[in-house]
Amino acid sequence: MRRDYLGVVLLTLLFLLLQAAPFASAQTSTDSAHEFGGFLLNPTDGFSYLAKMRQGYDGAWSFTLPYTAEPGHGAAINMYYLLLGHVARGLGWSLVFTFHAARLLGAAALCAALYRLMRATLSQSHLWAFAFALFGSGLGWLALLAGGFTSDFWVAEMYPFLAAFANAHFPLGLALQIFLITPADTPRPLAWLLAAALAAVVYPFGWAVAAAVLCAAALLAQLRGPASPQWLQAACVVAGGLPYAAYALFTVTTHPVLAGWNAQNLTPAMPLWDLAVSLSPALLLALPGAYLALRQRERGMQVLAVWLLVCVVMLYLPFGLQRRMSSGLYIPAVGLAVYALSYWLAAAARRRLALILLLLLAVPTNLLILLGSLQASRTQEAALYLHADEAAAYRWLSEHAAPGALLLAPARNSLHAPAFADVRVWYAHPFETVQAEDRQAELQAFFADPAGRAAFLAAHAVDYILWGGDKAVLTMDGWSRVYSSGAVQIWARDAH
Repeated sequence: MRRDYLGVVLLTLLFLLLQAAPFASAQTSTDSAHEFGGFLLNPTDGFSYLAKMRQGYDGAWSFTLPYTAEPGHGAAINMYYLLLGHVARGLGWSLVFTFHAARLLGAAALCAALYRLMRATLSQSHLWAFAFALFGSGLGWLALLAGGFTSDFWVAEMYPFLAAFANAHFPLGLALQIFLITPADTPRPLAWLLAAALAAVVYPFGWAVAAAVLCAAALLAQLRGPASPQWLQAACVVAGGLPYAAYALFTVTTHPVLAGWNAQNLTPAMPLWDLAVSLSPALLLALPGAYLALRQRERGMQVLAVWLLVCVVMLYLPFGLQRRMSSGLYIPAVGLAVYALSYWLAAAARRRLALILLLLLAVPTNLLILLGSLQASRTQEAALYLHADEAAAYRWLSEHAAPGALLLAPARNSLHAPAFADVRVWYAHPFETVQAEDRQAELQAFFADPAGRAAFLAAHAVDYILWGGDKAVLTMDGWSRVYSSGAVQIWARDAH
């Protein structure tokens, strides 16, 4: 047992090191002309998280869309990032540092929850399953060699490693989801209620998956005999998360502005072949493992089988958020794969060899992600780094712009600015800018067509323009340059 826990500690430390080192490298390799933005995967969403935290940093406890010019009244959603903003202000930390501190704490919680699940469901090889689930991924690296790009490179919520690498709410939310699904020897109604309530706030899709899995598992158990413990766990998880989940759903479908965001917040499922590649090699053994688990009627393994099957079904239901139902899907695939190997290979040496081979096939995708991140930091990739002049302009806005001022800037700068200052922008994010396609076209037309700029500015209450050096704006009446750093300029509407 002591050896087992030593292995858990060492694997957890390695996991946290791999989650932290690429970001530390990106920060320390920055040259004097740039600043690391803080993200190595999906910086578009990354800056939107900082923009949410900025609202909390500025004192808000209700969320408004940071990338919409007219965001309407606030609502109690995205509360985790608002809270992190308050924490950053209270501790005197930067938003980026607070984000990564929360991300790594969530990653540690994910490790603890994942080991607890594997120990509760597998009678042997649970440490191998823990390592496999933590560091493994799919066969996307093989697809990449053939010119494909599969989900194991970017659908972060499906994998523990990628979830912890992507943002702050995925690892904590996945840890809570795993805690809720894990079978318990003794009932823990209060813990289930509280964890479900927190999961619904931090990661509502993870709560929804956990609730669906537990209800399905309880129903299956009921068909085979008394299932009071399963129904109690399912009821606690549903009851704990439903109030906030119902509020959030009602809000985003009825709020006059958030409803527009919700309508374009579409995450369709990947094709079935993509899913199969992205979950293999674990999936190749997980399917017979699910059959064995359901036939053997072992409660822990049945929960993993139900998790795998229910998630796949939910993933392809006809609604706009299909991909969100893949939350943690790699985890039951790994658990069932290890279970199948343990069932077929009684000899420990053979089983260990098979697990080593599986792990060697499962880690290259994540290694490529890490190597790609290191390469991007060495080359100061534009999507991940801010020019020092840009960052200085955002900080000037933070100090001088009135709260909620409307900034007109190229899409790249519009994405960054709300993370640094309390400003609204015309277009920056494909989901969080309401009527995003129209706003994007209008923004592009403004910067591309000097003849239409005066009419646009007369029609809209723009307070500032962030400019990249085009002197044509100097001829426009009613505007003055108030800030300049290198090629970056900020223009303000003249006071009357």
